[in-house]
Amino acid sequence: MNETAPVRETHALHQEATTDRFERAFRLYRRRVGRCRTENQSNRLHIALDNYMTPAEVRYFAAALAQDAADSFGRRWITTLVGSMPIKKVRSVEFERTELRKGVSLYSTNDGSRNHKTLVIGIAGLHHRLMAPTSYILDCLNPALYDVIILRDFSGRAFAFGIPGLGGDFFEALSGLRALVDPRAYRNALSLGTSSGGLPAVMAAILLGLNRGISICGEDLGWFAARVKSQGGDDARYLTLLASRPQPYPELVLVCGEKKMDDAAAAVVLHNLVPSELWKVRNCAQHGILKWYMSRGTLPAFLAKILGQSLESRDLASVRLTTARTSIAGSGSRERLL
Repeated sequence: MNETAPVRETHALHQEATTDRFERAFRLYRRRVGRCRTENQSNRLHIALDNYMTPAEVRYFAAALAQDAADSFGRRWITTLVGSMPIKKVRSVEFERTELRKGVSLYSTNDGSRNHKTLVIGIAGLHHRLMAPTSYILDCLNPALYDVIILRDFSGRAFAFGIPGLGGDFFEALSGLRALVDPRAYRNALSLGTSSGGLPAVMAAILLGLNRGISICGEDLGWFAARVKSQGGDDARYLTLLASRPQPYPELVLVCGEKKMDDAAAAVVLHNLVPSELWKVRNCAQHGILKWYMSRGTLPAFLAKILGQSLESRDLASVRLTTARTSIAGSGSRERLL
C-alpha cells in the first residue's frame, strides 16, 4: 500500500457517509412533500429547504428528482434552484452543514483548519435567510477558504431574547457563539446581516472585535429600539454598544439601494452614529439587494466587494481588510455610490 492510499481510503469513507446522509435527507423530503396537497404547502416546504441547503445537497436533490414529472412540485422547485446557482462549480471540497444549535447552522469543510480561513457570521432577517437561498451564497465562496455560520431567530424578536442554547439575550448569545466557534481562530472574521439582521451584524462586529461588519438594508435603529422595549428588553445596552469605540474598531459597511428611500434613511441614521462607509447601490429601488445582484448575474462580484477580499484566492484574501480597519475608525464616515 503506497503512502497516499490511507488518504484515498479516508476520502472514500467520507464520501460514502456524505452520500448516505444526503439519501436519508432525500427520503425525509419525499415523505414531507408527499403530504403537501396544495402548491402553497409545497412552496413553504421548499422555501424552508432553500434556507438551509448546501450546493452539494442541491446537486444531489436535482439528480434524485430528475425522473419526476416536469410539472411536479419538486421538479419545478429544484429546476429553478439549480438554474439560478451563481457559479455552478463542483469543488474538490464542499461545504457541509452542521446544526450546532437550533438557529445556529455551521457550513464548513470540517477539516479542522481555521487559521487560513475567513469566518462569515451571517445574521438572517425575519425569513431566516440572507435575502437569497443559502446555497447561492455558499456557491460563490471557496469552501477551502471560508466557514459560514448563519444565525436565525425563530422568535422574530431581532435576537433580543437570544438563541436557545447560546444565551438568553443578544449579548449572551454572542458570548455563547464565541465559545462554540471562536472568531479569533480565523485569519479574518466578519459579520453579514440582511434586513432585520443588519443592525445586529453591526453590533456583533463591535462586540466580538471582528474585522468587518456589513449591514445590507438594515432595520431602522429607532424601530429596533422601540421593538426591543415593547418586548420587555433594554435598548440602552444596544445604544451603549453602538456608542463604544473599542480598538481596533471594525470596518463597518452599510449597504442600501439608492432609490429605496426607507432603507436609505435607516442607513444614514446609523452611518451618522458609527464610523462607517455608506454604500448606495446605483438605481436600485429594492430591499432585496442580494437577489437584485443575482438577477443581473453579478452576485459573486458584489459579495467580493462587500467582504473586501477574494472569494477564491488565499493570496488575495485579507490584505485590504487589515489595512482598512484603522483608516475608517480614525477618519470618520464615508459615502459612496456603487
